Amino acid sequence: MMINVEQQDEISIISLSGRLDGTTMGEVEQRFLELLGQGMKQFVFDMSELEYISSAGLRVMLLSVKKTRAIAGKIALCKLNANVQEVFQISGFSTIFEIFPAREEALQFIRA
Repeated sequence: MMINVEQQDEISIISLSGRLDGTTMGEVEQRFLELLGQGMKQFVFDMSELEYISSAGLRVMLLSVKKTRAIAGKIALCKLNANVQEVFQISGFSTIFEIFPAREEALQFIRA
């Protein structure tokens, strides 16, 4: 699992690559909580390089949306591949998250 974070204005863009599962979820959770602790409230998860997400990975994503909403922040996902998109649809998570095909669309949603 590779996690890359870049800042664009007040938005943290978290790019995930590899597999988000029980083995790697702790890394993602820790990095996300660090950003929250630094006062960040707006997030875009770029999943263009994410190959796989398990139920454990979904739990970390659920934590991120709950914590973001609790502080009146905004969160969006972008560039999910077909397999990851299917997991989000089957699990019902596609109704919890704002999901966009392109990063720029996700950033526009956050800025609005």
